[in-house]
Amino acid sequence: MLVRRDIPARRRGQAPCLRVGSSSRKVPAGVLAWIYDYGNQIAWAAVAVSTVLFFYAVAYAFPHARLAAQQQERDAVEQESHAFCEKHGMPFGTREHTVCVEDLMDIRANERQRTLADLLCHSAASPYLPTENKRRAGSTYA
Repeated sequence: MLVRRDIPARRRGQAPCLRVGSSSRKVPAGVLAWIYDYGNQIAWAAVAVSTVLFFYAVAYAFPHARLAAQQQERDAVEQESHAFCEKHGMPFGTREHTVCVEDLMDIRANERQRTLADLLCHSAASPYLPTENKRRAGSTYA
């Protein structure tokens, strides 16, 4: 956008105007300065609000959501364990039911360990490593 001063209007004692673009419309310089000033203030206010929201999300919302998701997962696992053990004839509150739930917890923990080990093994056996390192890592990529 091309903005230039309208010199002849200034000579006649009128308020300075700016000609915007290639049009013949004239905009008083005070209006453009006002738009610039308030636009600048609005932009800084938006930055301040965004910063506050960002820190709120980082400090409170994200950790709280993660904890809520973990609690929901624990509740779901507990319900699945109770349902599984009751399905196989071990009523809630009996010793057999408690042993069944403990065994399921051990099975889940072992599976989690195997999954993590598998992920670490595959990350060590990246296709970007030389072939001898892939074979040493136990990968099937070689």
